[in-house]
Amino acid sequence: MKSFFIFFLTLSGMLISLFPGNATVIDFEEITVPNSGNSLDSKGFNFFNDCLVVSSCILHRDGGNPFNADPGGVTYAHEESHSTSTLTQISGDAFDLISIDFADFFNFLTSQTIQVIGTYDSGGTISMTVELSSIFGLETFFFNWEALSQVTWTETSGNWLQLDNVVVQNTVVEQPVASIPAPGSLALFVLAFTGFITARKRHQ
Repeated sequence: MKSFFIFFLTLSGMLISLFPGNATVIDFEEITVPNSGNSLDSKGFNFFNDCLVVSSCILHRDGGNPFNADPGGVTYAHEESHSTSTLTQISGDAFDLISIDFADFFNFLTSQTIQVIGTYDSGGTISMTVELSSIFGLETFFFNWEALSQVTWTETSGNWLQLDNVVVQNTVVEQPVASIPAPGSLALFVLAFTGFITARKRHQ
């Protein structure tokens, strides 16, 4: 019985190690102050806004604010035109950007464009321009960019901005043992487990 548990735990550990870590959703819900100046830390990541008027750089819209695009929640907002926000991981490690929810500053059905630029940890950049539709509430934009050192966004048309639900995750460094696809690993685990049980029954 002891050898069975050792066998089971060893295979389980190998299988779990093949799966990437869970994504982190930065939703700003833990922020209780109305203003964070130029810099805000949340869930292991730093947001920096380069606006000149510190009192307008990083604001927090709570659920009671009539302009909040996330009713009942908290959003990140800034009210200096064309300022740039930069997202980095505090540890300095590379990360993947999955998606961001954007809305105009007043949630007033205002259309505007935002340029998002990702800088790869190995050098070089990737960019995408997104356009807000004239709708109420947040709009989700998917990027699925991997192995970044930082991400910046700047509104290129329109004025001011708010955002929420920044979905990121640590970049998974591929290891030789992880070259087997997860479904194949699962099948291997099931076969090995079945073989072990059959051999054990025969022995008994």
